[in-house]
Amino acid sequence: MGTRKSIGVDVGGSHVSASIIDLQTPGTPQIKRATINAFDEASSILQTIGNTINQTFVEIDEETIDSVGIAFPGPFDYQKGVSNIAFVGGKFESTFGIHVQQALKSSIALSNVPFYFANDAHCFAVGAHHHLQLSCKRSVFLTLGTGFGSAFMEEDCLIHNHVALPAIGAFYNEPFLDAIADDYFSTRWFLKEFTNRTGQEIRSVKELAEAKNQVSASMFNDFGANLGAFLFPWLKEFECEVLVIGGNISNANALFNETLRSELQQLKHLDIIYCNHTEESILTGAALIAEKKCIEEKLTHSINHQELSMDFIPTVRKTTQPILPLTKSSPSHQSYNIFPTFSTQHTVQTGYDSLVQSLLAEKTVIIDGFGGILWDSFRMNMQQCFNGYGKKVLWYDIDSSLKTPDEINEMIAGNLNGDDPIFGKKYLGSLIDFFDQKKLSLLTPDQHADLCIVYGTGAALSNWEGPLVYLDVPKNEIQYRMRAQSITNLGSKEILENSQTYKRFYFVDWPVLNKHKHQLLSKVDYIVDEQRINEVTWMRGDDFRSTLDEMFQQPFRAKPWFEAGVWGGNWMKEKIEGLPQEEINYAWSFELITPENGIVLEGDNHLLEVSFDFLLYHNNQKLLGKAANRFGTEFPIRFDFLDTYDGGNLSIQCHPRTQYIRENFGENFTQDETYYILDGEPDAKVYLGFQDDINPDRLKQALFDAQLNGVELPVEKYVQKLDAHKHDLFLIPNGTIHASGKNNLVLEISSTPYIFTFKMYDWLRLDLNGNPRPINIEHAFNNLHFEYKGDYVASNLISHPKVVKEWPDGRMVKLPTHSEHFYAIDRYEFGNETIINTDGQCHCCMLVEGEEIEVIVAGKTTVFNYAETFVIPAFVKEYTVRYQKNGKAYLVVAYVKNECCTSN
Repeated sequence: MGTRKSIGVDVGGSHVSASIIDLQTPGTPQIKRATINAFDEASSILQTIGNTINQTFVEIDEETIDSVGIAFPGPFDYQKGVSNIAFVGGKFESTFGIHVQQALKSSIALSNVPFYFANDAHCFAVGAHHHLQLSCKRSVFLTLGTGFGSAFMEEDCLIHNHVALPAIGAFYNEPFLDAIADDYFSTRWFLKEFTNRTGQEIRSVKELAEAKNQVSASMFNDFGANLGAFLFPWLKEFECEVLVIGGNISNANALFNETLRSELQQLKHLDIIYCNHTEESILTGAALIAEKKCIEEKLTHSINHQELSMDFIPTVRKTTQPILPLTKSSPSHQSYNIFPTFSTQHTVQTGYDSLVQSLLAEKTVIIDGFGGILWDSFRMNMQQCFNGYGKKVLWYDIDSSLKTPDEINEMIAGNLNGDDPIFGKKYLGSLIDFFDQKKLSLLTPDQHADLCIVYGTGAALSNWEGPLVYLDVPKNEIQYRMRAQSITNLGSKEILENSQTYKRFYFVDWPVLNKHKHQLLSKVDYIVDEQRINEVTWMRGDDFRSTLDEMFQQPFRAKPWFEAGVWGGNWMKEKIEGLPQEEINYAWSFELITPENGIVLEGDNHLLEVSFDFLLYHNNQKLLGKAANRFGTEFPIRFDFLDTYDGGNLSIQCHPRTQYIRENFGENFTQDETYYILDGEPDAKVYLGFQDDINPDRLKQALFDAQLNGVELPVEKYVQKLDAHKHDLFLIPNGTIHASGKNNLVLEISSTPYIFTFKMYDWLRLDLNGNPRPINIEHAFNNLHFEYKGDYVASNLISHPKVVKEWPDGRMVKLPTHSEHFYAIDRYEFGNETIINTDGQCHCCMLVEGEEIEVIVAGKTTVFNYAETFVIPAFVKEYTVRYQKNGKAYLVVAYVKNECCTSN
């Protein structure tokens, strides 16, 4: 650190003090102090703190300041720098929810210096340990004043978790006599107890100590005895060697020391030290903690608190896949496009500065958004732009009003099914369930601030008046961030295993956040695509909703995304240009899995991605037509690729029956599938249905032998293995045993649920991380249709095409699906063009043979390439499909059967 210095700050209930701490050159620091009114408005409190910090370096070069450490009373989110002070008698409660770090940085001259916050008791411990030059193994530090502060050190390190210490890492909330420790070892005990004993009031502990009468002596004796009785078991279990006591009450230690020591006399090796320099210790400790954190961040190449660079992106997303470009590029080839767009006449704007400019005239703003947003990065980028306009902003973090993680965990425990790696049950509540209503009511904008912004997931629940900004982020990016451990679940501070994080996303977070998004759509004034972190794109709310209306009148594509898998192949890797070749394989393409797909809007050549479900929330009737009556805002059909070219067999599996998925997992409809063979090698196979002599008990025993003992399953003894040819359609209604064999490129046309695969046998493989894949034999046997066997398979589980219409250069072929399937599949085979009527249904389409087609709607032409999935909204009554290349085009169209459009 050289000759650089840190600033230590102590924010107390009646004063704030600050000093430059030269940690290399010991000496008595010059302390700047100011009176503070802890009951004042937030802007006044923050201004007082900021002015005090400013005064410390008026005569030195600010470039020599390395960091600022601030001891702030709790409750406080010290990592974020956000005040959580609520229901503590009013002191500092006006700061509740405010990002104090951001507010102070914006108000003082140290714009390029990192600020760090810490608990005042922790700062005292570190500073006192430094001043006293302690060399013991374990020490305990107490601050006796407005509250009962405590901290613990092992050698020279603060510790927060230890088997011999309280679970929360502090004494204040531990039971003692008829209350908690904080009620007995703080100023308020003396004031209350004096009134109880005398019927009179006293203003301070100092006044009581100076009285030197019988009441005073008795109270201090009782205080010391109680403190000793409380501490004894903790100090003994912790094997404490040094007890350091500071704080205002410690100045009267002569009045309680004897009874305290008497209670602790059995601890023969305990040394008790009273610190008469509490303030100096806190300031030094704050500076030392800040210095340590600053060094740690530099050593780990953490992002600077003031600057965000593109170097940040790899640390927050773990994937080989490219992020959506900022601008639309013209492909040099005419083939599958991994970044399809929908062009709008409305403007897509870029950058934080343009968004900030649109908000400069406001007094209050609400910035809400989906889970998985990197809120700190967004806030810092926005504030940097506000600084350029001289705008001082108070940022209110909505997370301060969340229920505690323990409360949330208890609330959703029934939806997570313990540590099951995949399955839970959808949470049926709303986002408001995750918040403390009383805390929400404390979030009040400061009228004296230039601008107050409440931000974070759920910010609209604050019920503030002002423009609403909504941030969206694609589901695939959420998962990339999850894998990089840069985000957590809603209301959680804990980093879970990826499988547990995703499970909670699917069954808890996404259902409530989707409801919230739906409720906000009509109110959104600005929609923001946050995925690029440092270069957002955005649209005005009215323009966004108008664009959604435009989409109901034209064909469009969702943005696909691609994933590797243990059985994955190379067809997509070789055929689809633009996919990173360093990926081990590509098992899936999420072509049209609408709960996780986005749609990309292009305006003025700039790209903005939002979730597909915005279309459903805006007008499900125009998108789904007749099917909206049954499916509401759930898109019923999905398309995805399963690529096993040069790969392996999928697991032997089945999917749940309708009643089972409803009762156990909370889904409204089940995962009925089909396999359309888009491409395949001559040896390609599909496993489908049981052999005629199937014995369920023997199969179950063989499956458990494979799972528990590693005994290879003779699959073909139990399951039929069928030849798979290009353009075959295999039918997989719920409860059907099945798997794709290797060397297939399967277009999976299915009902939308997509994670409910009960694997029974996975060829004794490990996943790409070297872990066993989840096996769900019991779930499977609760759902399997053992009557789907023998000749039934060929007759009922393989589609037998029927030509239902012919014309000179083409024909329409119906590919019948199973009676369990609520969707139909047609194939149009033609050489020139054909006109297709939607009949009030949404069509999900793919060109499965041919290079490219033109789709004409109301005189507007859109080109789609081979293997690209596209959607024709039900609002489009008819569309013309034109093919102008050699040979014939094959177009597959899936839609909900008319008879299945009512609830069942």
